[in-house]
Amino acid sequence: MGRTSAGNDAKLIQTGIRLARAKGLGGFTVREVCAKSRVNLGMFHYYFTNKNNFDRKLLATLYEELMKDIRVDVSDRCSARENVRAVLRAIRRFARENRRMLSSMVGDVFGGNEKILAFISRNFTRHVSVLFAQLERAHKEGLLRVPDPLSAMLLLAPPVVFPQVLAGLSERITFPWPPKVKKALRELTSGDGDGRIDLLLDVVFKGEK
Repeated sequence: MGRTSAGNDAKLIQTGIRLARAKGLGGFTVREVCAKSRVNLGMFHYYFTNKNNFDRKLLATLYEELMKDIRVDVSDRCSARENVRAVLRAIRRFARENRRMLSSMVGDVFGGNEKILAFISRNFTRHVSVLFAQLERAHKEGLLRVPDPLSAMLLLAPPVVFPQVLAGLSERITFPWPPKVKKALRELTSGDGDGRIDLLLDVVFKGEK
């Protein structure tokens, strides 16, 4: 569908992104996104037909931002470790900015939402391929402490993403966390996190940094 000169589809998507980051995908309605975008309901249906299509477009737009960051930062001129670090940093930024939305998607995944699962499997895998390719390169160059690229990826990726998702969940749902847990979670999700990423890389990579 072509965009009108007013760019109403872009207005709706950008408003949807703000709402999804604040409330999760299920936390806002079509009428709310239209009201905040100052776009009438008819135009929403003209561009997206329904909220499922809108959510998919919103997710695709966000994911392209992640992949753009990765394409900018990853280079054949850099070492495998440097590229893995760049991918992890991009993933962490993405997870941090979208943690509430991602936490709501995790619920859909564990709940067996087939539409969400199908969308993720078709559209949210390219960053994994880039990360795995760089770990394969490191393995071939003899730079890994662990037996294979898959083991390396399982050691690196979950600690980067999971704290952000957990923080997003705690922001959406009130948990009776003990004060020490709240403090630890804030520390895990604050700052740029580069130091923690470097610690993970030290576990997985050997030799010079």
